[in-house]
Amino acid sequence: MPNLITLGSLIDHTVEHYRLHFKELIGISLWLVVAAMPFLFAGYLAPFGVDEYTPTNEVVTYLLVSFIGLVTVTLARLWTSVCLIFTIDARAKGSTPDHVALGKKSWKYLLSFFVLSICIALGLSLAAGLFLLPGLAITMLNHLPGAAGTALGIFGVIVLFAGILAAGYTLVKYSVELAFSQYFLLLESENTRFSLKALRNALAASRKSVKGRWWAVALRLVVPSLIIGLIAYGITATTNLAATVLISFAAASLSPLAITLISVALTLSVFIVLAIIMPLYSLTTYYLYDSTRK
Repeated sequence: MPNLITLGSLIDHTVEHYRLHFKELIGISLWLVVAAMPFLFAGYLAPFGVDEYTPTNEVVTYLLVSFIGLVTVTLARLWTSVCLIFTIDARAKGSTPDHVALGKKSWKYLLSFFVLSICIALGLSLAAGLFLLPGLAITMLNHLPGAAGTALGIFGVIVLFAGILAAGYTLVKYSVELAFSQYFLLLESENTRFSLKALRNALAASRKSVKGRWWAVALRLVVPSLIIGLIAYGITATTNLAATVLISFAAASLSPLAITLISVALTLSVFIVLAIIMPLYSLTTYYLYDSTRK
């Protein structure tokens, strides 16, 4: 079994690719910002959300616009994820991507990509929930009096604790084993049509690629993700803190429109940060996927 790419090389490949093709990658991920425009409009309508004092017509408009934003952002997130993978793969193999062709190709894989992602998320959530269910049921339905109730309560806590451990183990284990399923689906399958067989093959291929080196793969997935996450958190937290301080000290001198625009700008900054870091996650996972399949 060939050695995996080292953690240092993985980070170097990611940073170098990101630096060389920054405009190309951001040009794709910034579609998230475009798709978020309904959320910005909703933030303009109700900067601090809606409550019982908000007029009915504004509540309806706010909810409708937010729903549209949810749909557009979801579609954009799926499309950008697929398009980034195709674009990164093309560059990694030394070819120049045809962005128009890859953009059209990404739409063809959207349903398969969405179903695979949902199946993984729901499957892991359901499995974790089943492990927690017995302990929760015993604890919540325990109505026995006296010592019997106490004993059953203690037993329920023990079962619940065991369920938490089992759920955590399941989530972590299979999250790593299935981490490359989307990449196998997009890059190893020639059929753009939705196919349950293709989904099963992608899941099986991902698990096979991780078999025998789970800890090594997990380390290479977690460390870059933590670094990227900390960078994103630092940028977002700094922006929010600056806006909070500004509003706190200058609220009396700021007009309602200014406060509204600050709220909209904060919402916009979240999507901009997401667009900036999204290619980094795709790059680290791609280069690790490429190493596991060799």
